[in-house]
Amino acid sequence: MSEGYGRLAYVDLSRREVKVREVPFVLRRRFLGGRGINVYLLYNHVDKGVDPLSPDNVLIFGAGLLTGTLDIATSRANFTAKSPETGILGDSNLGGHFGPEVRFAGFDHLVIKGKAKKPTYLWIHDGAIEFRDAQGLDELDVIEFQRAIRKDLGEPNAQIACIGPAGRRLVRFACIRHGVSDAAGRTGMGCVMGSKNLWAIAARGVMEVPVKYPEKLVKVFERHYRQVTGRKGYWATRVYGTLMRLNITRTQGFEGGRNHQCNMMPELGEDIDAEVFIQRYEYGKLGCFNCPVYCKHLWRISSGPYANLEGAGLEYYAAGGWASQCGCDNWDVIIKAFDMCNRYGLDVGSMTAYTAWLMELYEKGIINKEDTGGLALEWGSPEAVLGLIEQVVNWEGIGALLAMGWRYAAQKIGKGAEEYMDHVKGLTIEPDDVRAGRAEVLGLATSTRGACHLRSRYTLEEFALPEEVSERVTGRRIPSDPSSYEGKEWACFWTECLCAVADAIGVCKFVTQWLSTGLLGFEQFAESIYCVTGMELRPQEVMEIGERIWNMEKLFLVREGLSRKDDTVPRAFYKYPWKYGPRKGMVVELDKFDELLTRYYELHGWDENGVPRPETLKRLELDQEPSHLL
Repeated sequence: MSEGYGRLAYVDLSRREVKVREVPFVLRRRFLGGRGINVYLLYNHVDKGVDPLSPDNVLIFGAGLLTGTLDIATSRANFTAKSPETGILGDSNLGGHFGPEVRFAGFDHLVIKGKAKKPTYLWIHDGAIEFRDAQGLDELDVIEFQRAIRKDLGEPNAQIACIGPAGRRLVRFACIRHGVSDAAGRTGMGCVMGSKNLWAIAARGVMEVPVKYPEKLVKVFERHYRQVTGRKGYWATRVYGTLMRLNITRTQGFEGGRNHQCNMMPELGEDIDAEVFIQRYEYGKLGCFNCPVYCKHLWRISSGPYANLEGAGLEYYAAGGWASQCGCDNWDVIIKAFDMCNRYGLDVGSMTAYTAWLMELYEKGIINKEDTGGLALEWGSPEAVLGLIEQVVNWEGIGALLAMGWRYAAQKIGKGAEEYMDHVKGLTIEPDDVRAGRAEVLGLATSTRGACHLRSRYTLEEFALPEEVSERVTGRRIPSDPSSYEGKEWACFWTECLCAVADAIGVCKFVTQWLSTGLLGFEQFAESIYCVTGMELRPQEVMEIGERIWNMEKLFLVREGLSRKDDTVPRAFYKYPWKYGPRKGMVVELDKFDELLTRYYELHGWDENGVPRPETLKRLELDQEPSHLL
């Protein structure tokens, strides 16, 4: 393997300069790519205390090590910066076809600095990066904007990552959008992009993505394809996509309701169901690059006020967020709200959580119509759901406060409003209520970007696996009872490493053991890494790379002043006992959680405040950071 592997471009928007460097092998060996190298770059290029919206913040793009290669589901890439929504680590993962196309155009990573003097987009093609004018496009939504860029370039097959009106207007939870259904959704990466006057990145290329042993990779792909497509988890995801979560949370009693005041919403009825959505609205499927799952729904509303509206996706975050959390039982309204967020470039996760939060404040009399700009924020109200989205994007009414982030809004509202928001490290939690799974709670509390199911949620806990099965999959026996606190530190640790590596190599988590025990894990990752790079790694070494990435992220948090106090349980999980089902009365017992957190820190080799010990950093080759190798 050569000393340099892959190309990184430093893009200075202020000076309109591009400098290209090779990625050193030592960084590939330590961090692989994608999220791994991204967080290395973030720690090395962003100083403590930098304002997320200042030109000194950097926006980093990173394709996974396997992204764009033949192996299965290799579509993923990460956008990373200091978050304007939370003020800490900002990072979001993107599927579709953009990541592979950037590699085909000649680059693995982009470090975007400064601020353009006028609206700009980048055109990446066959090893070159151009600065192009984006003025005059400010009124276009995400779909219209991508069409305009392709027309401007004369390249109908260009793959584009862009921001919508929300990002251009610096809404703090704006996302980066790609195609009709993909988003780098959480932590406000679209707002960072907007703060730099960078409205899009377009890519098209025919350059080769280097593969060390292509013949061996073909055989590995065939084996991985059979392994994935032969499992029940694959078929369930292919049919229902993430909407299967609606059915799981309802049957197991943890769908969450009314801003997490209760664990179930019986009054929603049976209409809010994945099967109902598919039968009523779906007309096809859409998939990401080289992925057989095709988990995204192509949908169309055939009648009513939104007749002929069509799009792709509709994820659980939207359905669960506006249904159980906000009390909306109208599929047409939920789909319309989802489409509005997509076209405006708003993070659905934050939008749904912020809406539910304001609805509870309205219910309790903390805010009223005079505060909201005339909106009656009543549970389930279509006018409230849709009107609040418009207010946020246009900086009107109470939406002008939300556009600055929920913490700013809470400060302006006062009256204890902050106490009604369920979050971890400033990032809102998901619609479901996973308190009964103690490893899942630990994963939420300790996630490095704030509350997140895609970084450290031990989803296998919901299957109550026999201990011998958990040992075969994770390497250690984990109690099958989800409500047990014992052994759950290892479940969380293992998941963190698995998810970090999946993001670093660019593989979708839906084909990994994060979703189901029979899917891809560290052994399969090692096979693919060897075929593509020639690096011979044992499964345990691959897992250690995941641990290294996690500790690199932890170093960023520690430098920003975070400690044990920030690895917290969401308020609702210990304040509101479950009201329904066989686990009625369920809460998180804070004393037992605190003991679990201590064991988790010890397992990581961190001190009692969650700070990595010197010997841990040395073992993981992080003791010289920031090393400025790139």
